[in-house]
Amino acid sequence: MKKPKGQKDAYELIERGIAAARAERKEEAEELLRQALALNPDSERAWLWLSAVVDGIESQRECLQNVIRINPSNPFARSGLSFLAHLREGYEYLAARAPWMAGLDDNRARMDQLPSQQCPRCRQKNPGWAYICNRCGAALQPVDVRKAVQREIRSVSSSSIARPWLGAAILDPDLAFVPEIALASPLRSVLSIALGATALTLVRWMGTLLLATFSPRGLTFLMVSRLSVQFLNDLIYLLASALVIWIGLGMVTEGIARSRGGRAPARVHYYLIAVAISGWMPIAGTLSVVGWTVPFLIPQIPRAWAMAGVSGALFLYAVALVIQAVRTAHRLQPGRESVFIGLLLLVFVALYAFLTATLPPAWREVLMGLVRLIMLPMEVGG
Repeated sequence: MKKPKGQKDAYELIERGIAAARAERKEEAEELLRQALALNPDSERAWLWLSAVVDGIESQRECLQNVIRINPSNPFARSGLSFLAHLREGYEYLAARAPWMAGLDDNRARMDQLPSQQCPRCRQKNPGWAYICNRCGAALQPVDVRKAVQREIRSVSSSSIARPWLGAAILDPDLAFVPEIALASPLRSVLSIALGATALTLVRWMGTLLLATFSPRGLTFLMVSRLSVQFLNDLIYLLASALVIWIGLGMVTEGIARSRGGRAPARVHYYLIAVAISGWMPIAGTLSVVGWTVPFLIPQIPRAWAMAGVSGALFLYAVALVIQAVRTAHRLQPGRESVFIGLLLLVFVALYAFLTATLPPAWREVLMGLVRLIMLPMEVGG
């Protein structure tokens, strides 16, 4: 009997995910297995292998509980839940080895078939899979400290903000967004935007210092003091503005994604939008500094032309990042949502320009403040 297309696709994704897991490519394995589970949420095999590649004990426990939900007698999942339940604080790194997978598709004995072992210090009997004595905490099995530290370092670097920023800079969704799905949370969303705002403001601050240094008056201590105060003021205003834009953009793009069949949790959708905004801001600051510097170095190029070119590049860059974030969050195939999101941002920019041109001077100054925070040098003063 021929398998339905969805089941066949899920089977292929599971096989690729297992191959990646065996090759120690955990991030790739996790993404493939999650794609398979989106097609077949009741795949016992996919949930079990996912428990071996996800980061964090709670995520592993959730995967194993799903295996038990599907097959209450699965010995590997039952062993894994027992292992995690008895794991002492400070030894969480041992769970990264996923020892409950022993005996699955290889020649090792299963965890529940290992003979019990006696603690050399207190003579307490412990399960065969235990690394630490349940009574006195003595080591029962040798641990390669060097490899354990290397694993911890890799796990910290894998969740670093540098990775999504690098992926955003080269418009690579597999680097910028895919690994971030498992890390999604409201707190991390706010932190991501805060780091992006800090990076943008820091780039503007350094660019302004550079311009002041080469100006006819030169850089003075008074200028540096005023710029330091301006740095803090601009950072606060930029962070507040970015959070408002994030919420609004997240709401509208989520509606577009849902209309296209997207089913990602809200925390994942909003987090990837936050990552897109965060990755956009350092590039925006860098290109803005280029827009100031080029006319300064080449007087033949009008400043208005340079800034117009920078504005156009930043708009297209923002559209590309938001589209990639939405597609990655909801696993959407290329479709009309790209046009909708592009038009949405274009309408937003047009409305912003219209309000700036028609509102009274006091309101116009408020709206222009956001442009100043992104595109223009800081005010040096005397």
